[in-house]
Amino acid sequence: MIFRQLFLFLTCLFSPISQAHVQWFVAPEEMKNVHFEFDPFYLSLFLFVILSAMLGITITNHRNKPKILAALISAPMNIRQHIFIMVFVIIQSLFFSLQVIQGGFLAPNIVLAPEYLSVGLVLQLAIVVSAAVSIMLSGIFVILTTLFMIIMTPFFIWVNYAFEFLSIGLFMLLCGAHVSNFDKRVIKTLRLPLPTVMWERAVAILRIGIGLQLAILAMTEKLIYPGLAVVFIEMFPFYNIFPSIGLTQGTNMHFVFFVGMCELLLGLLLASGVANRLSMLMATFAFVTTAIIHGMHEVEGHLPIFAAAFVLLLAQQNGNYKQSY
Repeated sequence: MIFRQLFLFLTCLFSPISQAHVQWFVAPEEMKNVHFEFDPFYLSLFLFVILSAMLGITITNHRNKPKILAALISAPMNIRQHIFIMVFVIIQSLFFSLQVIQGGFLAPNIVLAPEYLSVGLVLQLAIVVSAAVSIMLSGIFVILTTLFMIIMTPFFIWVNYAFEFLSIGLFMLLCGAHVSNFDKRVIKTLRLPLPTVMWERAVAILRIGIGLQLAILAMTEKLIYPGLAVVFIEMFPFYNIFPSIGLTQGTNMHFVFFVGMCELLLGLLLASGVANRLSMLMATFAFVTTAIIHGMHEVEGHLPIFAAAFVLLLAQQNGNYKQSY
């Protein structure tokens, strides 16, 4: 029983809500006016998350870790760069195609005025169409689409997506020459840095962008405005597993604080380049679990993150990958 409870407690570190866009389910006007009133239980949760992060960093950097751990969190993958790019672009193209078909723009909680929606749809269609010829051009359209979102939506909306999509656009812009012959000619004509150098920069930008986005979501949807996540948990009460593992003093507010801290630490670890593989494994587990629970709605919305996770989980930034150019 003790080991079962310990296992359940550890798995809540991977809680799906820690990676879900709460505002996809809860409108800002539904947010409850609540705030954290710190007590010893909050402190114990804070210490648990910090110690878990320190343990993850230690395990990642330990030279003599067991082979199975080394293979899981630090072993290089023999995958050619153009495979990474092709899978990444295909998933992104699928995401933007679905947005155009459904008449949406980037995320369920982003609503453009009717007179500007057509512009958003055209920009997203341009991402998909241009990818067939030039991945670099498609990346530029992703960046333009993101800038359009920033101009047309309030700060409290676009801040939850800007770093994610800007990093995706820059990744495509810097990596297009690994796949597209057109982009290869552009690189040679403009005498830009070699694709290998640009690949390393692109992966770093993607990692930092996704990490910062996770950290921002933790702050905006959980730690600064916990009322959003509290309403979400009330809609799906099974998320708060504290009572199930015997921690009856763990309220919904405690759980929101816990998952907010988890997401914040995961994002900061990923953005800082510390324990990359382990951090991304945890985040991916949470995204997949959320998709299983909430179905296709979550899968469609998180396709850009799934594409980024594929690259960040398997690509190495220390030269341990096959060249393809």
